[in-house]
Amino acid sequence: MTKLDIKAFGFALGIVWGGLTFLLGMLDMLYFWGNSWGKMMTMIYLGYRPTVFGSIIGAIWGFLYASILGFVVAWMYNRLVEENKLQMEARIKDLAKKIWEKKGKPANSSVDDWREAEKKIRGY
Repeated sequence: MTKLDIKAFGFALGIVWGGLTFLLGMLDMLYFWGNSWGKMMTMIYLGYRPTVFGSIIGAIWGFLYASILGFVVAWMYNRLVEENKLQMEARIKDLAKKIWEKKGKPANSSVDDWREAEKKIRGY
């Protein structure tokens, strides 16, 4: 598993949510379809109104909140991936040692034993 770029993930999420917030604010202003949307956004984002300026403010708040959420999610994901990687390497190491012992502890077979253990555990 590869790690996520924390900054890129956070900013991407912020840009998408900020853009959607702006778009939905403009639709609320133009078509009056989002009365529920407008009420909810007014409670969540300080300064939001179904106007162009209010939609920009809502987009800025949306960008900030979603970026922070994206940073936290990516950081947590990376921590879990790192822990999983360490556990996987420990399992491979234990199996490679058992393979080595089963072969009678020959000299210079560590690379082959590691590869064999890795194939069995990772499944390739």
